[in-house]
Amino acid sequence: MTESQFWVHLEFRLCREFQGLPERRYQYFWCDGIDPEQYTLDAPSPRISGRATICNGPMQSWTWTFVLLLPRPVSSRDAIEWASLLPPENMTCWMSFDEDKQSLEIDPSVAKPDL
Repeated sequence: MTESQFWVHLEFRLCREFQGLPERRYQYFWCDGIDPEQYTLDAPSPRISGRATICNGPMQSWTWTFVLLLPRPVSSRDAIEWASLLPPENMTCWMSFDEDKQSLEIDPSVAKPDL
């Protein structure tokens, strides 16, 4: 999987994760694009951060900040195993968000089976 393919897949995976949330009002949230801006790769806490367009139904949208936590430092973007960062369909709890702060955190390493 290429980097550009990853961001598209993650966008749609976020949509499905919102749909599966237990609180009904959040089931109408969806992601309409992810724009990675900063790559902090070779650091003790590697991550990619940027902006994501989060929508509520067909009429409302906001620009939220996001951070994607990486499992370990890497030397470059080419060294990232993009497919390994995409949470599997049968896993949950890898996405957390703060609606008031309009922020989203994605941590594939904490994903749990969706029972």
